Amino acid sequence: MPDHIHTIPVLDALREPKACAFCVMYEKLESDSIQFVMGPSYMEDDVRMETNKIGFCKRHLDAMYAQQNRLGLGLMLHTHMQQINKDISDIVKGRVAVSFFGKDKNNTIGRLKGHLQKTHESCYVCKKVENTFERYIDTFFHIWAKGGEDAKLIKSQNGYCLPHFIKLLEAAENLGRGKREKFLDEIMPAQQERLKEMENDLEWFTLKFDHRNADEPWKNSKDALPRAIEMLGGSV
Repeated sequence: MPDHIHTIPVLDALREPKACAFCVMYEKLESDSIQFVMGPSYMEDDVRMETNKIGFCKRHLDAMYAQQNRLGLGLMLHTHMQQINKDISDIVKGRVAVSFFGKDKNNTIGRLKGHLQKTHESCYVCKKVENTFERYIDTFFHIWAKGGEDAKLIKSQNGYCLPHFIKLLEAAENLGRGKREKFLDEIMPAQQERLKEMENDLEWFTLKFDHRNADEPWKNSKDALPRAIEMLGGSV
């Protein structure tokens, strides 16, 4: 696979002094996607058509509300609400067949529930971010397989959050056996070391609550809880 536009953000994230380069990538993608939606794009017919159909999750609605572009958000939510009301009206009138949960295809409540749940659980920003993020993972493996100076950045990483580490393990399944073993040999030591450090910091954090250790230094454990939460769940 030749170098492409996704190489730059992946390399930039690998250069960031942070525990998980993929959290850096995801945060940047998410920020850019929200800026895109809240920028002039909300006036474009194709974007509005898609947001009307898909909608937004609560997390990204809150993020867009924080952008202070109340007019743009109001316009998008207005037309999205129009679409929802139209869909509900069509279902109640029995003019449209949609997917639903339940055995009886003529059950209006089941059809309404299925349609609204599908809409409620979808998100334009999530979809936009995930589509690009998957290509970033492909680019990561492209950089690693290519070798050279850029690949050294991967070897120098000090571990990843567990959700993104799992994604790497899943993607590594597509490598040939030899490459897969080589990849694991390169990333596992740092990952295990990072997790062990986290375990030790959490242990010392709890021991500091013992009065016998009150005068002992915190070492690297004072912020152990937020770091552990980020390690276990990612920063996004």
